[in-house]
Amino acid sequence: MRVLVLTKPFGDLSPEELADQLAEAGADGADLLVRDGQTVTPGTSWRIAETARALRANGLETGLVSTDLTSADSESERVIGHCAEAGVSLMRVGFYRYDAGLDYVTCLDRARRDLAGLAELAARHGVRLVLTLHHGTLHPSAAHASRLLEGRDDVLVHPDPGNQAKEGSEDWRLTLDVLGGLDRVGCVGVKNAVWEPGEARGSWTCRWQPLADGGVVPWATILPGLTGLGYTGPFSLHVHYPADDPLAAVRRDLGHLRGIQSEPTTASPAR
Repeated sequence: MRVLVLTKPFGDLSPEELADQLAEAGADGADLLVRDGQTVTPGTSWRIAETARALRANGLETGLVSTDLTSADSESERVIGHCAEAGVSLMRVGFYRYDAGLDYVTCLDRARRDLAGLAELAARHGVRLVLTLHHGTLHPSAAHASRLLEGRDDVLVHPDPGNQAKEGSEDWRLTLDVLGGLDRVGCVGVKNAVWEPGEARGSWTCRWQPLADGGVVPWATILPGLTGLGYTGPFSLHVHYPADDPLAAVRRDLGHLRGIQSEPTTASPAR
């Protein structure tokens, strides 16, 4: 199991400091977030190569670069070009949002046009795009993502059961079936969440939970299930909950994740 760590909780550490932290945590590599306040920002995308070198010096890979890019423009050209120069072959795109003020078809058509332009730009640089399943978007589930990606086979999908729990849930096997199998999966996001009563009477909220503390996502079933089907791609561990010590939080969740994978599997009960 190859485990990348989304670099979001580490903020704006230098490339060398970030690489040291990830190595100390026990990661196999980085899911490098390009965003303001991070080691690499959209305006300093040339640091992707610098960060990749620092990671390699620590025996780590840059398995994925995650961005907020949704269309082809000069910023996208720079970021994608620097991914290619650094030898990064997978780049996660941003979120195509659903706008309740517009009808669904209008939102979908606009997102398809934007994604097509971005995919064509990435292809010219030898970089492949990855679309994550994310709440609050036009692609919260496999079925919705498939509509957005209809007619395209050049964009991979990033299932994320934790994200999917924000808008309900979806059987992980159904996700794979709808997408067309493991060949369409570029990465799998790993985190957990819990639903709890909200402040308003009768309301509920979903908040992120340390992976090591459990939650609504049945990772003890999903991880061995993916392995049993032959999934060999990367997992990306996300620490989105508040943590005074990001390194300690990542190390704890990473250890829990590897512990799940090493546990003996048991047969699923008959239905």
